[in-house]
Amino acid sequence: MKLKTSFILIGIALLLSSCIVKSIQPFYTAESQFFDDRLEGEYITKSKKTWKFVSFKTEWEKENQDQTKLMKEDIEAYERYKDSYVVEYVTKDDDAVFIAMPFKVDDHLFLDFTPFYYEDSGLNSMVAQHLLKTHSAAKVDFNDDGSIKLSWISESVIKRLFNEQKIRLKHEKVGIDEDLVLTSNSEELHSFLRKFMKADFENKWDNDDIMTLNPHDAKP
Repeated sequence: MKLKTSFILIGIALLLSSCIVKSIQPFYTAESQFFDDRLEGEYITKSKKTWKFVSFKTEWEKENQDQTKLMKEDIEAYERYKDSYVVEYVTKDDDAVFIAMPFKVDDHLFLDFTPFYYEDSGLNSMVAQHLLKTHSAAKVDFNDDGSIKLSWISESVIKRLFNEQKIRLKHEKVGIDEDLVLTSNSEELHSFLRKFMKADFENKWDNDDIMTLNPHDAKP
């Protein structure tokens, strides 16, 4: 993958069967970033989709050995994402690349996903210009068998909390389908995640938005 030339997003991958909550701003703050090398590696899901986590810093340095050719924008991008992962998500039909920033919410590890590149030769150019690089947040759990569980914050759960007046976050409903998009700043979003993790209520996680990644070389 070419990190320098791939910052132009040409689409958004639909990862899950349900709807994950999206935000204009990242869910992490500079202080909450926390690189965890246990994520690095290649994984496969039950439905045979593959995930590959590579350190952004490692990938960047491999592709940019001649530092004299870097532009100001390249250096700024490196500084912004050097503690993140480049995540390649591959299905039978297409593949997508995400920037995933690991961060802590108290003792919990999360990943902030934002689309980086999406391969879809059939995407209409006019449609592509209407797509935004939104963020989503997934809680990370390391299982004893070496697998990783990713639990995304679900739109259906957040809508329920809004309807019950249990949370206050700036948001908009956009598009024909009135998709929920959070518009709060990163500090407010991170504070919300802290309260969300401490809160005790039923059906906090939507099973449709939970994915288990098994090590690619795991024995059956």
